[in-house]
Amino acid sequence: MNNRLVRAPAIVGAVAGMALVAAACSAGTPTPIYIQLTPTPAPPTPIIIYVTPAPTPTPAPTAALTATPASSPTAVSSTAASPSAGGPGAASGCSGKATNQPWWVEAANMMPFTVYCGVVSKPWSFSSASSTYPPMGTVTATYENLSGAKIVIQEGAFCTAGGSACSPHDTVVGPAKFGDLDGTLDTLGPGLGYAIYVNAGTAAGYTATGTNVTQAAFVSIVAALIKVPKS
Repeated sequence: MNNRLVRAPAIVGAVAGMALVAAACSAGTPTPIYIQLTPTPAPPTPIIIYVTPAPTPTPAPTAALTATPASSPTAVSSTAASPSAGGPGAASGCSGKATNQPWWVEAANMMPFTVYCGVVSKPWSFSSASSTYPPMGTVTATYENLSGAKIVIQEGAFCTAGGSACSPHDTVVGPAKFGDLDGTLDTLGPGLGYAIYVNAGTAAGYTATGTNVTQAAFVSIVAALIKVPKS
C-alpha cells in the first residue's frame, strides 16, 4: 500500500519531466518564416529613333525689278550698283545693273508719259526704284553716294494737287534742266537741299530733290537724265 502511494507521485513526476523535455525540444526548434520576393522588373530598353530633317528647299532666284498688278508699287533695289553704259535693251544707258534694264523698258512702255533715268558715275550709284501702273502711273528712282548725299527722281502723277501744292520751296533760284525738259531750280530751306520742278501738279509732272548735295552736283546730275525710249 505504501509502495503505491510512493509510485504515483513518481509517475506524475516522470510525466511532468517528459513534458518539460518535450517543451524544451519544441522551443529549441525555430519555426521557418517564408518570404516571397517579387523580382523588380528590369527597366525597359529605350527605343531611339533618329529623324533626318528634310533639306530646306532653296528659293528660286527672283528678278531685281519685277512688275505688279495695277496700282501696286513695285520696289526694286541694287545697292552699290555701278553705272552701266552698255548692254542690251533700250535702257542700256541707265545707271545700275544690266539685270535692272528690262524694268526700265517695261516702265517706259507702260506709262503715258516719258520716263527718264539717271546716268551717274562714282562715287554716285543707282540705289532703288519703284513704279505704279496707270491710270495714276508713277516712277520713282533714287541715286546716292557714300557720303550720304541723295537725289530722288519722281515722274508722273505722284502729286496732282496743283502747282503750288506740288512744288514746295523756300527760294526760286532760276531755270534748270530735268533731262531735256525745262524746269525751275528751288531751294527747300537752309540745310534742306534743292528741288527742280517740271509741270508740277499734273499727271505728267517731274520732280527731282537733292539732300546733302551741292547745288552744282545736283543740277548737273538732274540735267544728265536720259529718256528711256518706248519699244
